[in-house]
Amino acid sequence: MTPPQQFLEAFLREKAEVYADTNTRLAPILVKYFGEPLSQRTQGFLLRDRQFVDEVSQSGSSAKVITRAHFQTADLRQRFHLTAVGESWKIVRIDRQCFYCRGSGRQGNEFCSKCGGEGWCDSSQKNIS
Repeated sequence: MTPPQQFLEAFLREKAEVYADTNTRLAPILVKYFGEPLSQRTQGFLLRDRQFVDEVSQSGSSAKVITRAHFQTADLRQRFHLTAVGESWKIVRIDRQCFYCRGSGRQGNEFCSKCGGEGWCDSSQKNIS
């Protein structure tokens, strides 16, 4: 079976290729329609996907892979939940590190109200920061 890290790295690589192709087509549209001051910051409106695998944990037919991407002033982390399907994996859930507590699960002496103290928010839920 493909190791979880190798599976997710293949996914991230293919996703980055699609983003690069889209950016090639998007850049001239931004130049055409953006005026000042936005025209000075068109790079900030292109798709970015430079995620790197940070951590992998596997237990039987499930695995979790945590990735990190650096954006301007902060690292953004995602946690991919994988389940084994045949000789490969499928992504069944993606969490984002909580922006309120920055993944600590705490706000002062209290549990974080946004993530319930877990440090992660399910990306499929609405109103996720």
